[in-house]
Amino acid sequence: MAKIKYRFNPHTLKFDVISHPLRKKIAKIAIHLLVNVTIAATLTYIYSIFLDTPKEKNIKRDIADIILKYDLFQRKIHEKGSLVNDFQKRDNNIYRAIFEADTLSSSLREGGYGGVNRYNGFEKYQHADLLVKTFTMLDRLSWRVYVQSKSFDEVIVLAKNKETMTQCIPAIQPVSDKNISAFFGFRSDPFTHRLKMHYGIDFTGAIGTPVHATGDGVVIEAEFAFDGYGKHIVIDHGFGYKTRYAHLSKIEVKAGDKVKRGQVIGLLGNTGRSTGPHVHYEVLLRNSSVDPLNYFNDLTMADYDKMVKYATVGKSESYSSDDN
Repeated sequence: MAKIKYRFNPHTLKFDVISHPLRKKIAKIAIHLLVNVTIAATLTYIYSIFLDTPKEKNIKRDIADIILKYDLFQRKIHEKGSLVNDFQKRDNNIYRAIFEADTLSSSLREGGYGGVNRYNGFEKYQHADLLVKTFTMLDRLSWRVYVQSKSFDEVIVLAKNKETMTQCIPAIQPVSDKNISAFFGFRSDPFTHRLKMHYGIDFTGAIGTPVHATGDGVVIEAEFAFDGYGKHIVIDHGFGYKTRYAHLSKIEVKAGDKVKRGQVIGLLGNTGRSTGPHVHYEVLLRNSSVDPLNYFNDLTMADYDKMVKYATVGKSESYSSDDN
């Protein structure tokens, strides 16, 4: 039964039953509910701070598992990157060196990711730094693999063309007699007598001595030059090689002609800036002058000793040569 409350009435000297209006009853109930809800909410909040719900525990466990998997994934990317490093070293130092191809720079192999942020979409996630680091590693590895694949494609083409390349590389001397009067390197200029770089080798001989192409190629210049070379020929051998034959008395080919190694392309002479009959012979690799003696396949010990002596002294034994 509901408890009945009484109040003493001094006027009637009796106890009257206390009654409450419905509005007050509703207000009282509402206050009790509000207090209870507030207490329950406070307890729930305190519980959530110090203790995880089963759902939260499962979520945190899943997050920890994902972070661990990303860490393992980063380690695998690093391991694969080490393998790619080995491929790159062998590619530059062995494969491309064998075929005398340009090495690929580290800036090309590593690639660049500047400019617009590629990973803006990850900023809204809790572990954005982990995602950005992982995808950056993956993108860089993918780029390095792509560049290495293209490099191997080029090496394969070079390997297939190795026989052609062997015929094209300048590997013989341009005249039959080895009357070398000036080697590649610094020497005293025959006109000014100042130390100056000599970018080729001078072969002396009688005017009219046949001058031979030192490798297969295409003639790209066959004319008189006013820069000191006189009548000269330039042959493009492909694979980055060119050769120059200067101070000729006669030119036997024209620009656009295809020539073979050993073919007579001109006659030894004394045209241009020259102090005596000879042919000035140059080898250019990727448009940079290199020592032609490094490409002669019939270099004797006497020739080698003479070359070393010339390089040591810094001048030739004879100055009957050109200034180029």
